[in-house]
Amino acid sequence: MVLMTMALAGTAWAEEDKPETQLRLELDLTDGSRIIGVPSIDLVPVQTSYAKMDIPLHQILAIKMGEDHETATFDLRNGDKLKGVLTLAPIKLETVFGKVSIGIEHIKALRVTIGGGALPAGKGTMAFGGVNWTPWRTLFEVQGDKLVSLPKARPGFSYGHGGHGRGATLISNLGSAAWKNYSMEFEFCMRGVDPSFNPHGLPLDHRAGYVMFHVADAKESWNERGWSNYTLSLSGDGSWGLGCGYNSHCNVASGWGNPQTEVSRSLADGKGLKLDPQAGNKFRIDVRGTRIQVWVDGKQLADVRDEKMGACIGGQTLDHGGIGFQTPWECMIWIRNFSAKPL
Repeated sequence: MVLMTMALAGTAWAEEDKPETQLRLELDLTDGSRIIGVPSIDLVPVQTSYAKMDIPLHQILAIKMGEDHETATFDLRNGDKLKGVLTLAPIKLETVFGKVSIGIEHIKALRVTIGGGALPAGKGTMAFGGVNWTPWRTLFEVQGDKLVSLPKARPGFSYGHGGHGRGATLISNLGSAAWKNYSMEFEFCMRGVDPSFNPHGLPLDHRAGYVMFHVADAKESWNERGWSNYTLSLSGDGSWGLGCGYNSHCNVASGWGNPQTEVSRSLADGKGLKLDPQAGNKFRIDVRGTRIQVWVDGKQLADVRDEKMGACIGGQTLDHGGIGFQTPWECMIWIRNFSAKPL
């Protein structure tokens, strides 16, 4: 959707076509409850410091209420943010348990979801698989139908064990509230170490990689506090793990040292994966609500729930966020046939 030009007086939004698919609201309430339903409203009235406007509901990603339950911060689908005072009557929803009416004083936050459609492509320098990616630490390039890590440090980045990080990293839609319930499918290959880029003398058959989702926060430098996400970790010996962490970083000014993760949870692990170093493997990860499902080469690997997904820990909440790929050291990786869709 394209945000229409605002007039700075009167009604602030021009008319435009409404989405053909159904809107739903997710309300987080002050007592810790969550209610999901189809709203009866199409517009949200707000008074900003410069204009009074009615914002079309389908232009909104999320609204976070202030402590006074009147002022609010709007995250819009085009990336804009607004702050203002809501003048909203109780919100009426059609839910699975009937019609309800929720006063604004009981609402802590709300999110707008649109059935069907596509996830935002996000910002990034590399378009691939319908989304935009940001390469960190090393260079990447599209080679035919693959997005491939290159055996070269990213210019301007202090690469190395004594620098600010090692390992090829791709990030898309970092912290995006629109990436909440989604499915992603892709082929992923850990190829081993390129001898031309092996500053720390790893065995050339060293293979390891991470697939990350609900990436609420992340930093290119491992010396900056922030990495907060779910991770499917993979090793060339066939072992794997599924878990999450909050604010992971090395608590030193530069280099690897004093690694800290404020909170971590292991959800599942195992052995015996046959990870192909040439052709790669097919993966699918679904996250819907608190449920996480993982398939590898068509066989289900994990089906778990994390009831703490929506908890705020260390200032981070892992119920939303984009995606990423990473290798812990100098293993080269590629992805192919990437796609993602909302659930």
